[in-house]
Amino acid sequence: MKRTLLAVVVLLSLCHSIAWAHWMPREEMYVGGVGAGCTLEYVTSIYGEPQEKRWFNTAGVRGVTYIYSDAFSITGRTGKDDLRQEEELLVVGFSLKDNSLATPNGLTVGMPYETVSAMFGSVDKHTIGGRTFYSYGAPNSAVELTFYVNDKGIITEIYEGTEF
Repeated sequence: MKRTLLAVVVLLSLCHSIAWAHWMPREEMYVGGVGAGCTLEYVTSIYGEPQEKRWFNTAGVRGVTYIYSDAFSITGRTGKDDLRQEEELLVVGFSLKDNSLATPNGLTVGMPYETVSAMFGSVDKHTIGGRTFYSYGAPNSAVELTFYVNDKGIITEIYEGTEF
């Protein structure tokens, strides 16, 4: 009986969390026309060859991060045993640390986080390793868009990541 009651409480807590979560439309989770799900071939068709490529092959995944500048990088990856060629790898994330690119709604580095919360609602503030951020999930997707902010609430980095 206690175990069943505990299971019900946990389930209700999860439902409550989901009901109050703020989501961002998946189509908003791009910068400069690229984001999770694009191929690296598509990325190079827009931005050309990167300044540097950093390969990795660990923990069951392999991939590459395209470094376009100190402020902009894009990562593509796949399963360790997947034989896809580099250009066929799917983008699983990016990091943008300047205002050279924006999301489709115009969100970019240098804006106040309040602009994001006015469009998509406020989410919980988190601080890890001295960095403060706000993360938005996409409905029915593993994609998250994270806004890192400074102590004045100004966006210093937009980061996209996935778990697929």
